[in-house]
Amino acid sequence: MALLELCRISHHFSGVRALGGVDLAIEPGSVHGLIGPNGAGKTTIFNVITGIVRADAGEVLFKGRPVGGLSSVARARLGIQRLFQTTQLFATLTVDQHFQLVGGHDRGWSQRLELNPWLGLRPPELSFGIARQVELALVLSRPCDLLLLDEPAAGLTGEERQRMASLLRTVRDSGTTIILVEHDLDWTLKLVDRMTVLDRGRVIADGRPLAVAGDPAVRAAYLGEEPDGLKGLREESR
Repeated sequence: MALLELCRISHHFSGVRALGGVDLAIEPGSVHGLIGPNGAGKTTIFNVITGIVRADAGEVLFKGRPVGGLSSVARARLGIQRLFQTTQLFATLTVDQHFQLVGGHDRGWSQRLELNPWLGLRPPELSFGIARQVELALVLSRPCDLLLLDEPAAGLTGEERQRMASLLRTVRDSGTTIILVEHDLDWTLKLVDRMTVLDRGRVIADGRPLAVAGDPAVRAAYLGEEPDGLKGLREESR
């Protein structure tokens, strides 16, 4: 059974269609990429999943249970967590105080993410890459069966991107399912287990990264030309 299902989800803003009958199934224990051009509906899907907005039509199922009528807080308690593109840390609190604020310090994740050297520092004293790791650890310190990530590689250096990809694989292997929106296609193609492509509020492709990225409809709508990451995947599959 899919961990999360979107069934014929539609949503409009001031009469403009943001989503038009979207079906999406997220398998447990996977990293699922959600890509598409600006305005394709990616953020709206995240908002519908987390309960920030209510769909005009359709159903959201989490672990087989309808959650469309639940608030964002209630969904978070069920294990749906989200990490936004912009950092959400408090400038005046140390890293350790952030953990205390959310109900305790998960020493296991601080060790896995190697955060102990920064526990006494405040966000302005951290690099952007470390700040993102702190936010990831904070999310994982709560019940987290499904993690939504909005451009987790944005603003990171090449080395930090590699580190983030490794961390997300560790998170997946620990039992947390991940959906990510990311514009760096080469990075995404090497990380995700499955990929869904949106265009103007509709799903135009869904499947394994190699097949999806090579789909003519996807390339026409978004990719334009074959990304370097797809070439690498083709070589690895030979």
